[in-house]
Amino acid sequence: MTSEKVKYGLENRELKLSFWEKVQHYGIVGFCFIIPATLTFMYLKDYFENSHKPIKSGEIWFLIIPALLGIIFFYLQKSRLKFKEVNTNLNKSQLKKIIDKVAEELEWYIYKSNSKVILAKTHPGFLSGSWGEQITILFDNKKVLINSVCDLDKKSSLVSMGRNGQNENKLIEEIKKASR
Repeated sequence: MTSEKVKYGLENRELKLSFWEKVQHYGIVGFCFIIPATLTFMYLKDYFENSHKPIKSGEIWFLIIPALLGIIFFYLQKSRLKFKEVNTNLNKSQLKKIIDKVAEELEWYIYKSNSKVILAKTHPGFLSGSWGEQITILFDNKKVLINSVCDLDKKSSLVSMGRNGQNENKLIEEIKKASR
């Protein structure tokens, strides 16, 4: 994660994606718009060639339903990029111990760790229901920002079988417990 992405995350409370990560993360949205875009193109082509045909009542559903699903998936995927925020009075070394404990418990592989960010991934088994998750933890004064999304370096996935929520909630729970 570049310093620009860290800065963006701290300012906007949202995970910043590279171009290819966006393609991977929002792939389902593009997929949903293939049929409506194709039908629209065909109708416009016929219209401009003066051979237009009226839209049949059944075909309108092939425009509306996938487009609505695409819009829903866009907002769903966009919301998954938001960081969960937890206030704490713990110092960095105390937070690091908690993160290491949760990482061991949830089988995270930490591949980047510095004073501003910790990045981790999971490598679950075939039957886990997930290709893996990417966990991002940012430190901002007395706040910790936490995000877990389906691994952007692996196959696109709409669901993680609750593993992203588990990653975020377990860490938040442990930080809050230690902050009392």
